[in-house]
Amino acid sequence: KAINPSLASIYEDLLEKCKLENCMSSTAFVGRDSDGNRYQSIRDMWLSQGVTLLMDDSFSLTSNENWYNRAEIFYEENCPETINGVLGGFGSISPVDLEASRSFLTTVQRKLPTVNHVIACDCGAGIGRITKDLLLNIPNVKRCDLVDSSMRLLSAAPDYIGSKADKCRYYCESLQKWVPPPTTYTIIWIQWVLIYLTDTDVIRFLRRCGDALLPNRSSIIILKENSCSIAEDGLFVLDTEDASVTRSLPYLLKLIEAAGLEVIYQETQTNFPDEIFDVPMLAIQKKDPDVMNNNEFTNSTN
Repeated sequence: KAINPSLASIYEDLLEKCKLENCMSSTAFVGRDSDGNRYQSIRDMWLSQGVTLLMDDSFSLTSNENWYNRAEIFYEENCPETINGVLGGFGSISPVDLEASRSFLTTVQRKLPTVNHVIACDCGAGIGRITKDLLLNIPNVKRCDLVDSSMRLLSAAPDYIGSKADKCRYYCESLQKWVPPPTTYTIIWIQWVLIYLTDTDVIRFLRRCGDALLPNRSSIIILKENSCSIAEDGLFVLDTEDASVTRSLPYLLKLIEAAGLEVIYQETQTNFPDEIFDVPMLAIQKKDPDVMNNNEFTNSTN
């Protein structure tokens, strides 16, 4: 039976990937941060941020409240309850983003069996931008649950969503702690939020999302996330101001695999401004249950 790799093995594999793409040939770094610092390993980057390491030989990270508090403080001080606010000053890209998301979701759903009703979940929902203009417009949608760590943003969601707000439920919880109800959702949408989670919390969160999907081949997780270029940036770019890590696509794919999930289809967002990172769009489903049962990353949120 397949066993998902530990973070130590993930990091080793990614280092080899980095070497193959020559990002270490002359600069001897595997990632960088917004202050101009360069790092020789993923582990060094996390240690520099005060993220605790459990069992030195395993490189297994635990969630660190200081790391998460920095992001929370940044967004409470810098993110008003508007589209421009939740998109970090790039509110103008929202129509292009939503258009690409609709097209991607339609393509994915055509490849899957038809369902009679849809229960959706919007992770990192903010004021409900994706819920209002995408998820609540899916044919046969019955409900959409919104999850966000900011009560201030979530409280603004019903008014923003408007007439369809009665189809929504609201959960104020951080994703590293949120435990979704099992076998509940047809679609779980995750966008521009995994950058704020540590690697272990990404794996644990994604695994819980996999368990929250209805047990059929129509149920999917959609992930849209910033992704850096290995050739230009290395494996990651750390933003020290808002406590976020933009991972390269191979880095993201390794964490998805470690969660017992697999990508069944992917595209890349187009028509974004040049100053924005590439944004892959990934359709994800659970692997065989035997793979899940042998994953060393538990569902614990501690």
